[in-house]
Amino acid sequence: MEFRHSLPVLALAMLLPAWAAAAPETNFSQRPGFARYFADNPPAATLPGPEERTLLSRYRPRILLPENHPGFIDFYRDYVAEGKLFDGRGNSISDAVTPETLNRFKRDAKAEFRHLPSQRGDSRSAIYGRVDRAEVKDTGDGEAAAESFVFLTYHAVFRHSGLPGGLTGWRAALIGLAGDLRDWHQLDHYTAATVVLDATETPIALMLQQHNYVRTFLVGEGIELPPDGRVVIDVAIRSNELYPHLPGRRARRAVRFADQEGMVYLMGIGSRPIMAADDVTDSAREAQYELAFLPPDDAFYMFQGFLGERRLLPGRSGPPGASYNTLPELKPLEVQLLSGYWREGNAGDWQRYLAAKDESEAAFAAAQAPIFFHNLRCLKFPRSGCQLR
Repeated sequence: MEFRHSLPVLALAMLLPAWAAAAPETNFSQRPGFARYFADNPPAATLPGPEERTLLSRYRPRILLPENHPGFIDFYRDYVAEGKLFDGRGNSISDAVTPETLNRFKRDAKAEFRHLPSQRGDSRSAIYGRVDRAEVKDTGDGEAAAESFVFLTYHAVFRHSGLPGGLTGWRAALIGLAGDLRDWHQLDHYTAATVVLDATETPIALMLQQHNYVRTFLVGEGIELPPDGRVVIDVAIRSNELYPHLPGRRARRAVRFADQEGMVYLMGIGSRPIMAADDVTDSAREAQYELAFLPPDDAFYMFQGFLGERRLLPGRSGPPGASYNTLPELKPLEVQLLSGYWREGNAGDWQRYLAAKDESEAAFAAAQAPIFFHNLRCLKFPRSGCQLR
């Protein structure tokens, strides 16, 4: 696409990252640290067992969609079956891509799958469930004690991901010159909700993947648990990001990255970054879906190349597998759980973030651990004088 020099183009250059001369050869999956993490924590090659499937079914979220949203699709039946696989030079590997084909090339960081949607219109509404377990340390009482948690993760899959619904007016028109605001990149499978269970298999927290960061909400603080035990989640307009349900049309704070500039806004301490736009939720109907299961080492999770076509503008190329959802340093589930636990407007969270941000990516998680466990116990075992911190 060629642009003439004009005021809109200059403004576009200010709003978007620098243009790339060519589509990237490799993506986020090649960030240093991932290879070591997955070598030390090899993903299982087995499907969830009967007891795990029972848990996944019991606590599957109720997910609400905005008006006219096309809903979820089946990754292999509706997405992979409608496309072609290419190598890093643009040469065709396969015109008929099967699960076996995709998995054969899942370690090829330059492989590119291009989705070519048909007009079939009979998509299968599926959400992919998996079960993980982790020990989470409470460092608040001198010698660290650990609790065992079960993580039930549910991945929704969409054909494409758009820009936040809060991007409107002249900014939307300007950025629309660079691409479709509804189809900013092919495939959205980082839309994940994780229900966290304690040792008694009771839900105690909800983790939501939002853009390039994870948010954690304690049951009874950031979310409420309905009688049926199924948390209720809103899907954001255009971007598909997940948020705890709120009735009516709501703006939800959102940024691209949870760096200091982003966190100051997300935590309600300062103004919105110039590159950011809020998500918008306005749920109209509950989605009906089937639970589906794939081994954690499947290409859905572990594909290192591009699961959508490569596009020139940074941020518009297809993502790698769903397990490449955050920085390598934050990959341990216990770190994601704790680093994502912060509350908008909470001065203590902000001060702990500032104190930890220069130490390491995971330092904030360690700082939040005592707060997380104190508040968890207050909510689980209410007693006189126990106040949330």
